[in-house]
Amino acid sequence: MTRYQSWLFATALLFTLACGDQKPKPAAAEYVPYFPVNAFLLEQLHQIDSLKPPTVLYTENGKDSSVQGIELSTVRAMAAPFLQYDISVSPLHDQYKEESFADQSIPAITFTYTTVDSSLPLQRVDVILKPDPVKADKVKSIYMEKFYAQGDSAITEKLYWKADHFYQVIRTAGAGGKEITTRQKVVWNPAE
Repeated sequence: MTRYQSWLFATALLFTLACGDQKPKPAAAEYVPYFPVNAFLLEQLHQIDSLKPPTVLYTENGKDSSVQGIELSTVRAMAAPFLQYDISVSPLHDQYKEESFADQSIPAITFTYTTVDSSLPLQRVDVILKPDPVKADKVKSIYMEKFYAQGDSAITEKLYWKADHFYQVIRTAGAGGKEITTRQKVVWNPAE
């Protein structure tokens, strides 16, 4: 081996060892797709628009309650609180974490999405699926919790959507030590 070849070999060896000594860069956090809640709810509203079932609004406000038929456009408008935030896409996706639980006694699979950022109004989403080994899993219900301020009032909203049947919004507004709770339930298929 000539002096030049020895030098070239030693240089290549040192370069290889120097490069191999570097620590690998940490991998970016893996993107985990979340259940497409908004897409599912929009599909539910599309079905209501297509089938045009009779729809009924039940309202409770303190001791007062009422029942009335409503137009399909009102059904869609009253569903707006469910569609306000889409955690399945950026930038909200990164603010939530997913946990899942399979309960074989029911049977059901629950996906829970929560955030530690108290400034986000949507704090929790639960999606409950009925597993089916032959067909696709079926959504049983979706539950959401929102906390936010409106003027000088603290607002809590608990939203529940029973797939193919109804949705309801329970809203509590409080200011100065007084709370007012209203419940609105929109039903388009009362049969279970």
